[in-house]
Amino acid sequence: MLLQNRPVVRARHIRPVRVLHVVKELKGGGAETFVRGLTRGLADAGLDVRILALYPDGLRDDERATLGVPFRALDRRGRGDIAGFYPRLIAAVRDAKPDIVHAHLHAGKYAGRIAALAARVPNIVFTEHGDEAGGSLRRAVNRVLHPRTARFVVFSESQRRTYAARERVPLDRVVAIPNGVAEPPPADRDRLRAELGLAADAFALYLPARLTAQKNQTVALQAFAAAFAGDERARLFLAGSGPLEAGLRAQVAALGLGDRVRFLGFRDDAARLCRAMDAFVMPSIWERMPLALGEAMLAGLPVVTSPWEGHADFVLDGVTGIVAGDGSPRAFTQALERLRDAGLRARIAGNAREFALDAFGLSACVSRHIDLYAGLTAEGRAT
Repeated sequence: MLLQNRPVVRARHIRPVRVLHVVKELKGGGAETFVRGLTRGLADAGLDVRILALYPDGLRDDERATLGVPFRALDRRGRGDIAGFYPRLIAAVRDAKPDIVHAHLHAGKYAGRIAALAARVPNIVFTEHGDEAGGSLRRAVNRVLHPRTARFVVFSESQRRTYAARERVPLDRVVAIPNGVAEPPPADRDRLRAELGLAADAFALYLPARLTAQKNQTVALQAFAAAFAGDERARLFLAGSGPLEAGLRAQVAALGLGDRVRFLGFRDDAARLCRAMDAFVMPSIWERMPLALGEAMLAGLPVVTSPWEGHADFVLDGVTGIVAGDGSPRAFTQALERLRDAGLRARIAGNAREFALDAFGLSACVSRHIDLYAGLTAEGRAT
């Protein structure tokens, strides 16, 4: 079911609460970007929020200076660093004196929650940013940690139900809070297109993602070649790096696409590049809640996506995007061909931006987290 638009809930007054976010590092993919944006937003809203990175933070000096929240990095050397690391981690959590520990990703899920329990933190929250392999040891650890975790955060209602059943936790302790995404920064479209070598009449499709099997760029290339055969105005930009780059370049050559497909490599301004594009494509095999999708919607780009599980929580065919009938190259080709309808493009782009302001808007995400924390502290007072 598509998430319903609703006005942003303004943060209500809650007693002073300190929240410690535990992450592996601060420079990386979508989850790390999300944590930086969320904590900055929480701090701007008046919460006492801090970050504890278990490994070196990975930030440049200028990025640290603009982080906007107190943080500490424990500089763990690797998973083999156990005997010396866990006492330091527990001591760091105790030193922070948090009312809530909010853990993220694998490192937070295990080391972060274990330390929070050892430090006797009143409330533990864990955000599931993606799926990971199970195993008997992890299942055993989760049997101890899950009952002591006050809330689990996922990104959609469909994921909420699936997660509760899979992890065997009560549904009322699983909360759906869509990722918050900052709107892509303004940019001079003509200048940006000139930097990319785009002609004024070119039609530019954009696929920013790590070059991996999950992101399925190979289907995008096949579909682009078929849908825009002979259209010399059409261009496809792939932003990102990854292990499949050589194979994808070979595929571009084999399809005879030449310079109509551009590999941009890793870009720390990937969101800004939305301003130069005409459409966003996402042929992924699976997703949870990709930040790039929110950035594209907020930038007013029409979206073409594969039907990954849970997509309908964000992209409704013909309303907020174009959804391929299945995961095949043929179906994605047919979806791309619908982009030729300028009226459809304009309509879904407008709908998507309106929807994204609520579903992906950073202010809405911050407000929902404040409500989550307020509810936990209220429960604490009640008991």
